[in-house]
Amino acid sequence: MAKRQLRLSPDLISEKWSEISGKKANIVLNNRRVIFVKLIEHSADQIKVEDMKQQKHKVDTKEISEIILDIKA
Repeated sequence: MAKRQLRLSPDLISEKWSEISGKKANIVLNNRRVIFVKLIEHSADQIKVEDMKQQKHKVDTKEISEIILDIKA
């Protein structure tokens, strides 16, 4: 089964939220750190995520460089 990457800049998050909500993704932060999380909730300036230990966190959209998802092609 083929996969491809969907790469979203922070300004496209609101537009694509219905497609990516509930999916697992890599979030690349401005400081070059990458976190692997499940996308839970989106507001104007934050994204609520859940890490693989089921801990919930909030990430400011200003701190995000891009969001990368693997999707089936």
